[in-house]
Amino acid sequence: MRRLGPWLHLVVPFAALAIALALHVRAPRFVESLRFQVFDAYQRLSPRPPSAAPVVVVDIDDASLGRIGQWPWPRTRVADLIDGLREAGAAVIGLDIILAEPDLTSPENVIPLWGTTQAVARIREAAEHLPAHDTVLADAMRGAPVVTGFALTRRANPVRPPRPYVFEISGPSPLAVLPEFSGAVANLPGIDAGARGVGGFNFLPAVDGVLRRIPLVLRLGEEISPSFTAEMLRVLLGADRYEVRVAQAGVEGALPAIEEVSVGGLVIPTDEAGRMWLHFTRPETRRSIPAWRVLAGDVDDGALSGQVVAVGTSAAGLKDLRTTPLDLAAAGVTVHAGAVEQMLLGHFLQRPAWVEPVELVYTLLLGLLLILLLRRLKALGCLALGALAVAAAAGSSWYAYTEHRLLIDPVLPSLAAMLVYMGGSLINFVRTEAERRRVRTAFGHYLAPAVVQQLMDNPETLRLGGERRETTFLFTDVAGFTSLTEGLEPAVLVRLLNEYLDGTCRIVMRHGGTIDKIVGDALHVMFNAPGDQPDHAGRAIECAMELDDFCHRFASEQRALGVDFGTTRIGINTGETVVGNFGGATRFDYTAHGDAINTAARLESVNKYFDTRVCASETTLARCAYPHRRPIGRLVLKGKAQGLGAFELLTASRMRAPEIVEYAKAYRLVESCDPAAAQVFEELAERYPRDGLIAFYATRLEAGMTGVTIRLSGK
Repeated sequence: MRRLGPWLHLVVPFAALAIALALHVRAPRFVESLRFQVFDAYQRLSPRPPSAAPVVVVDIDDASLGRIGQWPWPRTRVADLIDGLREAGAAVIGLDIILAEPDLTSPENVIPLWGTTQAVARIREAAEHLPAHDTVLADAMRGAPVVTGFALTRRANPVRPPRPYVFEISGPSPLAVLPEFSGAVANLPGIDAGARGVGGFNFLPAVDGVLRRIPLVLRLGEEISPSFTAEMLRVLLGADRYEVRVAQAGVEGALPAIEEVSVGGLVIPTDEAGRMWLHFTRPETRRSIPAWRVLAGDVDDGALSGQVVAVGTSAAGLKDLRTTPLDLAAAGVTVHAGAVEQMLLGHFLQRPAWVEPVELVYTLLLGLLLILLLRRLKALGCLALGALAVAAAAGSSWYAYTEHRLLIDPVLPSLAAMLVYMGGSLINFVRTEAERRRVRTAFGHYLAPAVVQQLMDNPETLRLGGERRETTFLFTDVAGFTSLTEGLEPAVLVRLLNEYLDGTCRIVMRHGGTIDKIVGDALHVMFNAPGDQPDHAGRAIECAMELDDFCHRFASEQRALGVDFGTTRIGINTGETVVGNFGGATRFDYTAHGDAINTAARLESVNKYFDTRVCASETTLARCAYPHRRPIGRLVLKGKAQGLGAFELLTASRMRAPEIVEYAKAYRLVESCDPAAAQVFEELAERYPRDGLIAFYATRLEAGMTGVTIRLSGK
């Protein structure tokens, strides 16, 4: 991990960029869906403006079904509709309907159902000369520029619609890039025989069901067929052939791509599968005429003259409704009509083959720029840069759409920018956290964990100022350490001191103490700062006793090794102090100021005077119930007028020692100024010559001083 660490800030953003590029190349469904959603939003914001192109929809709508009758209408009625459109001057009549079965209302199909009565026989004889309805429709179609259609299916069948056209392929065969269909549902052969054009109705919507592209060429088995829309255009232009230009794949094993389809000199750009991008207009009622009005002759003169007329249905019950970017239920016939209108206007949305490589290069350069700058910017700058990158991608895509009708994908660059930003931010976060841990670890050697954590969690506390609070202070010092340093080699001294301080600091931090200062071998420790510790006095005493035990063992071990390590003396006091950050603008220190601190320091120093190791004030012991103690006396420290009760802290086992028990009785004699106290202490001193406190009182009483108030003017 240490070797990878310096490179991690590059590895993660580069990996994020690689993922974004791979998503574009592989184009999983969710990425394609995002891209389509953006293109749909463009169309809703800026649809194709209405035009005067000669395209009209004759709609078999609900009103027409109500007037004429339910669908399917008799073929004679459809023939009347075609005759009416022809007489009105329609240039092309595209029938967006399929008549795959015989007309059951035709005389030859209806009369046998009436029975064999004499009256029926006379009707049958009279009707023998009536033409079949399908024949009437076929005759009407032969006299008009009609285009019919068929629906391709995946289920194989022998149906093959007529082919009144030829295909010329420039390049390799496009069959491999076209969806394969094995059968078709078509009109009756006699009906299609009268049509000038026959094309496929299939729309092939996207994976989300939204119609955005319409195919111009379709595959039926091993043959290429035109779409219904393409056939209307071919018949209008009077052409007899299609020219399909196919680009050879540049990579071995890759599929070819259709680039364009030409008919009658009009070149239509397509995608690789021969589909034209649709640019929708908002619904226009003026471009749609109900079918019943044509049948009733209720159409303005000239309204249909020279028009491309697409006949279809918007009736919901006939289920020819499609979802488009602008309409959740657009009639299929209006889509065909809009596509023909686009082709006549030469208005094409395009996403040429060169767009994807350009998007990839743009994304790569954008990603590299972000990776370069993210390393040099702070969090807010990174966020602004990421937002700017997304805005630039979206803005350039919108400009290409509105000004050049190019569909440039803003999703890939935006996705790459976000992934790189997130990767870079993740690394910055990890690096920041690592730095915080390093700072916490480093400063943990100087400050208590509580102080470090407070500074990490609340940086606003790093300001000059403080607060008044009650704190307990603990001071330590090693007797004779200065003399010891003069006789040791520097390396030995450093090892010895570090080992000693490591042990003592661990104990302090374990009890929640804040190491205010380390002065040589001495520790200045405070409790109840910076965090609240209601039991600060008890913590300090427990810490002092554990320190005493450790220091006593440490000194014994060092003496066994020949190092004359002195006794550690400890002083404890509690009082109100001012705690906070003190210093100047360039450097300040988190510490405390107050008389309670000076008192704790003096209680540490008086241990030498009484030959004790741990000395605590009555103010500290008043705040906790520590029973293992013996009174030293009321100490009048330097600069003080009043005495302060001081106690030597002991262990539970030491408290049961006979000299401690007898000292307690003798101390009460001194406290009450009993003349017998001198004799008692003299005897105790003889029996326990190593007890320094007993020796102190024996000497004091022998000198004629009485009571337990001890004035220490030099302490």
